[in-house]
Amino acid sequence: MKNIELVCKKIFRLAKGVQCEVMADTRDSALTRFADNVISQNVASSAVTYSVRLLDDGRGTKVTFNQADDAYLGHAIKAGLEILKKQKKDPALLPLAKPRPLAAGKNLYFRETAELGPVARAEKVAELARACKKSGQVACGTFENSASELVIANNLGLFARHRETNATYSATVRDRDGSGWAECPAYDVADIPFARLNESARAKAARSRKPREIKPGKYTVVLEPQAAADLLLYLSIYGFGGQMYNDGRSFAAGHLGKRLLSPLLSIEDNALDGVAAGMPFDYEGQPRTKVKLVENGVLKGVVHDRKTARKAKTASTGHALPQPSYMGPIPINLAIKPGQGTLADLIKGTECGILVTQFHYTNILKPQFVEMTGMTRNGTFMVEDGKITFPIKNMRFTQSMVEAFNHIEAVAAETATVSAWGPLTCPAFRLGGFNFSSSTKF
Repeated sequence: MKNIELVCKKIFRLAKGVQCEVMADTRDSALTRFADNVISQNVASSAVTYSVRLLDDGRGTKVTFNQADDAYLGHAIKAGLEILKKQKKDPALLPLAKPRPLAAGKNLYFRETAELGPVARAEKVAELARACKKSGQVACGTFENSASELVIANNLGLFARHRETNATYSATVRDRDGSGWAECPAYDVADIPFARLNESARAKAARSRKPREIKPGKYTVVLEPQAAADLLLYLSIYGFGGQMYNDGRSFAAGHLGKRLLSPLLSIEDNALDGVAAGMPFDYEGQPRTKVKLVENGVLKGVVHDRKTARKAKTASTGHALPQPSYMGPIPINLAIKPGQGTLADLIKGTECGILVTQFHYTNILKPQFVEMTGMTRNGTFMVEDGKITFPIKNMRFTQSMVEAFNHIEAVAAETATVSAWGPLTCPAFRLGGFNFSSSTKF
């Protein structure tokens, strides 16, 4: 930590009076990869990356490097200053942010997670591998852990620091032509329910053998939390980012205070003390604030950085990405309000529909309406008269998320955490009239 502070001071001196911002990202990470019921790879890395922004008289530039000895610092900052002189003036370029009081935020650093070694990871992988070998199934996946520290500092006196750990266990199981998947990220490795994840992936693989093909069309869908989270992430980023809102490219533009979504949907961005907590400041070192994006289907707010807030004549909510950013600010600590009942209850209430474990290859087609496409994966089942009746071949969907989440029939009470741009907590959903445009051959 003291070394990072020393490097920042050296960079400020080398900047020779121009405004200077340093983002220092220190990261130690390790990963165990397994396939065919055996460990196939074990890797670890440790790195510090410095990104330095230099601003002067409406001009700005950025240099990034991973060495911090005196000679290299001198070379990097000198090159940055030379590039800065040749930049065109940008009348919209803001000066660097001044320091503001920052909340402490939640403790997201856990020593056991940071120090988790290859033997401990191998022991957890072995539990799944042994069970799969015994049953004739095949497992693959990853188990990774990391510890990171991010420092944002500038020569106007700002200094912000955040530490966190992360662990993610992801398992895919094949059972002949069936497959199942389960995954869980956590700040604290002790929060990962390994046995439950293994059981879920194995059971889905066994149950999804001999899938049948069904006709494309509109179906009721029961989305498990990971599948629902994938769609709601896009809805939130393309709907409630300040730059897209200001430019009129968001479905929320001009509609704050109106109900455009189901009354069963509420979304909050809360990095400070919510269930999807994270870094309590943004990438300009400004304090994050809680923002209600949707409340009972009513659009309540969007997130801003200093630039978009200035254009919108409002205050920053502390959601800047590393600058410069073509996307502008986005919500990255999303909590979807749970409802009532269980996933089993959602299935019981489905007369004819499809249960989806996971989506992949999800992409945006029409940003303003959050029209998306993607495919199901690793466990897709037909539901009839409230029961799972048979596995089905994977389907491609093409659907507006604004429309889809205006047709919510039920929301489950239990949530799962998904790793996206940041942590996202989400329950299972049942939606009506979800459009599957075609079947796939895999």
